[in-house]
Amino acid sequence: MSEKLFPTPIPLKLSARRQTVVRTVFEAVELLRQWPGRRGREYRAALRRCLDALDGLTSTDRASRCFAAAARESGLLLA
Repeated sequence: MSEKLFPTPIPLKLSARRQTVVRTVFEAVELLRQWPGRRGREYRAALRRCLDALDGLTSTDRASRCFAAAARESGLLLA
């Protein structure tokens, strides 16, 4: 089974004391299910695209871009 790696790891700041780096679609889905930030339009798109990527219906690149947009929308993106 493919790990479905993101083209570029995505660094996040989850709280004042907790940071993480998301490297795979699976990690992104796990984090999206426990999302600490705003669950707006970008969040919903990221969840949909990441689930699609797990099923092979969209690329990991597209899922990665959507996940980064959700993190940016929520103020969690570190880069």
